[in-house]
Amino acid sequence: MRPLELTLEGFTSFRNQTKINFEKLEVFAITGPTGAGKSSLLDAMTLALYGKVARKTQPKELLSQGSLKLQVSFRFLVNETEFLVFRSWLYRTRTSQLTFKLEKRINGEFQPFGEQKEAEINAVIEKVLGMNFETFTKVILLPQGQFDEFLKGKSTERRQILSNLVGYEKIFPDMCTQAGKQANFLEGECNVIQEQLKNLDFSLDLELNSQRRDRSEFLSQELLRLHEAVTKAQTGLAAEKELLQHLKALADWQEQLEELNKQAINISKLKQQLEQARVGDRLSAIWTSVNLARNQYDKTHADVEIAAKALIEKQSAFKIQEDKFNQAQAYHTEIAPQLKQREEALTTAKIYEQQRRQINNEVKRVEEVLADKVKLLTEADKAVKKAEAELMQKNQILTRVNNEMSLYSSGGERLEQLNQVTPLLIKWEGVQKQVESDRTKLQQITQELITTESDYLSAILNFQKSEAECEQSRVELDTARQNNYAAALRALLHTNDDCPVCGGVCPEAHLLPQLESSDNIETLEKRDRAAEQIRQKAADTKTKVETIRDNLKKQEIECRQILAKKEADLKAETQQIIVILKTDKWKVKVLEQERQALHESDAKYQQCLRNKEKTVTEVQVSEQNLKSATSNLSDKQTQHQDAAHEVERQKTQLQEISDKLSKLTGSESYDHLFQKLERDKQELEHRIQHQTHNYQTARDEFRQAQQSDVKARKDFDLASTEKQHLETEWQTSLLSVNFTEKIFQQSKVDPELQNQWQQKIEDYKTNKIELQTNVQRETDAIGDRTTKAEIIAQYEKIVADAGEKYKQAQDEYNDLKLVIAKAEEQQEQVEKLQAQLSSKQQELGIYKILSKELRSDRFQDYILQHFERELVEQATVFLLELTEQRYALKYEKKDYKVEDNWSGGESRRVQTLSGGETFATSLSLALALSEKLSRGAKLGSLFIDEGFGTLDAETLQSVSNILLSLGKQERLVGVITHVPALGEELGTQIKVEKFLEGSRIVVTGISA
Repeated sequence: MRPLELTLEGFTSFRNQTKINFEKLEVFAITGPTGAGKSSLLDAMTLALYGKVARKTQPKELLSQGSLKLQVSFRFLVNETEFLVFRSWLYRTRTSQLTFKLEKRINGEFQPFGEQKEAEINAVIEKVLGMNFETFTKVILLPQGQFDEFLKGKSTERRQILSNLVGYEKIFPDMCTQAGKQANFLEGECNVIQEQLKNLDFSLDLELNSQRRDRSEFLSQELLRLHEAVTKAQTGLAAEKELLQHLKALADWQEQLEELNKQAINISKLKQQLEQARVGDRLSAIWTSVNLARNQYDKTHADVEIAAKALIEKQSAFKIQEDKFNQAQAYHTEIAPQLKQREEALTTAKIYEQQRRQINNEVKRVEEVLADKVKLLTEADKAVKKAEAELMQKNQILTRVNNEMSLYSSGGERLEQLNQVTPLLIKWEGVQKQVESDRTKLQQITQELITTESDYLSAILNFQKSEAECEQSRVELDTARQNNYAAALRALLHTNDDCPVCGGVCPEAHLLPQLESSDNIETLEKRDRAAEQIRQKAADTKTKVETIRDNLKKQEIECRQILAKKEADLKAETQQIIVILKTDKWKVKVLEQERQALHESDAKYQQCLRNKEKTVTEVQVSEQNLKSATSNLSDKQTQHQDAAHEVERQKTQLQEISDKLSKLTGSESYDHLFQKLERDKQELEHRIQHQTHNYQTARDEFRQAQQSDVKARKDFDLASTEKQHLETEWQTSLLSVNFTEKIFQQSKVDPELQNQWQQKIEDYKTNKIELQTNVQRETDAIGDRTTKAEIIAQYEKIVADAGEKYKQAQDEYNDLKLVIAKAEEQQEQVEKLQAQLSSKQQELGIYKILSKELRSDRFQDYILQHFERELVEQATVFLLELTEQRYALKYEKKDYKVEDNWSGGESRRVQTLSGGETFATSLSLALALSEKLSRGAKLGSLFIDEGFGTLDAETLQSVSNILLSLGKQERLVGVITHVPALGEELGTQIKVEKFLEGSRIVVTGISA
């Protein structure tokens, strides 16, 4: 799961809507003062995903003070699929109004995903993430600070911390409770089964004797004999009944055959009608052709009459259009010369008209040019006046700048010298402060080391003393136990028995040595345990003091090395300053004051110099502008005079052309005369085209009418010949079957009715054959036999008597079988209950042992030890990755050590690691725990609680490098820290700032 965007409003300290976009973040720090709301960001994620937070707080308790609405929205990515979950609580009444939704991005748009109910949404999110709420809060937020305590703590403390991190502090009590409940439940089931066994009746076992079994076997044989008698009687009865049925069936078939023979006359008439209809069907094809020929003859005869009438009409219309066409041709011959004469006159006038228009357009153009020249002349005059005013203004500014420049001077070589030495002075002051700080730190470490050496000697003496006391207590306890064992052995042995210890013969009791009393064995055991605890405590104290002493020695060496290096750096910086200043007597504050004064004076001087250069350039530009404007004004005056002369010349030429055109066209304009001529030409052309079109249309219609008349006559002749031929053939066909056309018309019957007639005839034949067959079959079956009702009644009485005897025997046999089966079933039930009781008692013993073991620490120690080894193996993989294959974590004799592969595999205790090395080791353990608890779920993001209060420069750099390398593993890494320098070192920060109106988020260091 990789976060993309978190939005929260009315949530704890975030009163106003706050939005965080994680898409461009890789490794970042979450910083801010205590109580600003750093951890609230993770709480908002879990509230959006699961509807609850790790602190088991109700949503109303998370509501910002004074707010009525709490809402969180979280957009995240799982397996390249984007999801959006939203939850909102509105508190306007005593009950809250809850709103929630879960959406999935499909084809670029968010769409509802699953049922929009709270329980369904929680289930879907657990399935999508592959983690429930408890697992999510443990694998996403890594408590690195707790693992730092875990590494450096005692064995018992480590177990307690690991149990809390994994959640065993809840699991083991729950397991113990469940085991106890299951044991009680199984004990109750055992009691129930025992009670069932007591209540079972064993008296039926006595009835399973040989007499009942012999009776049962006899009845079995008797039932076979009785069954044969019943079967024989039933067979005779069935034969008589079957004969009676045959006699009844024969009478029925004979009656149906007589009724069918009565229909023979109607069937014969139906056959004749069907034969006549079939002859008519054979003539139908010829009749269809004859009928079509008759219709075609009538149609073609009518078409001939219509075509002849149309030919006369089209011939008359063609004659009328031909006369009109000739008249139009004569009119065109008369008018065409007149139009041509008018057209020639207008051609001459067109030339003058074009010249007039050209000159008129030129006059307008020249007048526009003259107006532009007047405008440009006015603008040029204004430009000259403006340039004169601007030049005067620039000369005044130049005078003022010269006066101001005389008040300041340049910084010169001294300012350059001070600027060069200033960074060195700043660095010198920083190194000086570090040297003083390191000297103070070295004094503190030396003093602490002296104190620790004294504590270490005391711890060694105390440990030696407690070890001696423990050894003495153990010897006394062993002696007492041996005496007890000897006394117990004596009690079991008798005189002359072989001794299992020495192999000799046991003598009489008065000859055995006297044993000391061992009644105080329990007191010795308590004293031994107390001594062992004191020894263990002394050993832990010795180890702790030894670790502190080793760390202090290491710190002392490191501090002296750092101090020597910084003192050398301070000396080198001092020498550089002396070389630049050329004196060994100087003070930082005095030099800084002198540099600031020179810098201010030089800055003002340089500003005045730049202003003067700028003003001189502007004066030169203004003079050039004035010269250019004066020259431009003179040019514009000349161009204005030329344009005025050109306007007068064009107007004179226009008047001359207009007079010539007026003499040629009279009072009418050229355009009007031209349009009139074109209109007359178009009317003439339209008239000729119209008459030509009408003439051609009438001619084409006349020709088409001629063709239609010829075709109609030809079709009529063909139809007449065809009709005569088919009429002859039709009469011949009728005579061949002794039909007339009237009889043929009457014989036509619908095919469906013919099929019905045919079906009736066939049904008649089929039924007759079937009835005759049935009569013959029944006659053959009966033969010469006969029967009656009295004979059947006698057979029925014989069957009833035999059946009654068989039923009585069967009932007795069934009763015996039931009693035998019941006894066997009860015996089987007893065996089954005894097996169940044995299984339940065995399972009960297991749960009692499990419950007892869970109440002790042995089972928990075994599980934690196994889990701790797996955790170390996985942490070693991460530690090698984070330290470039240098360090490997080892767990030996309940203690943690680190192997340094760069030093030939040298092992050292984790208490001797530096701050950066400790961070890498504890972070590896946190990552390993996250990996195991996630159970294979892909973790696209991690949030680390680094747990530092402060960090020195070297540790800060190590921690930063480790976190940056962790961010290269394709996951989002966020670090919750109280150390501002760590956030600055990582570069990207989510700063949580506190204000009266609520906390705010500021994201810094994101690259574009």
